[in-house]
Amino acid sequence: MDCAAVHTWWGMVPGREKEALDYAVEVNAYWSKLAAEGKCSEPEMFQSGSRGTWIVKGDPDTLRELYAREEVQVLAAKGDFLLQNYNHEFAITGNAMAEKLLRVAAAGQTLGYI
Repeated sequence: MDCAAVHTWWGMVPGREKEALDYAVEVNAYWSKLAAEGKCSEPEMFQSGSRGTWIVKGDPDTLRELYAREEVQVLAAKGDFLLQNYNHEFAITGNAMAEKLLRVAAAGQTLGYI
């Protein structure tokens, strides 16, 4: 699992708290189903103050295919309505991150910075 889909937000939209909580349950259920099918890791949710984050990990190509699905696009659109400053992005993890660091070190050596 060399990729992570990272979702962040800065609190619920005022007046939409119930819908935002229902949304969290819906997102967790959907991604847990995909995890049970072996397509990604179980979703992990974190909160620090009003900032929220949830993450799923998987193969980069598989995660991108999942994000192209209509169901996932609808979930993302709901996040835009229910969560403040909702955003998602892909991050490299695991062996892919280690390989990137080795490439950066090699480039730095070639350029004479390391």
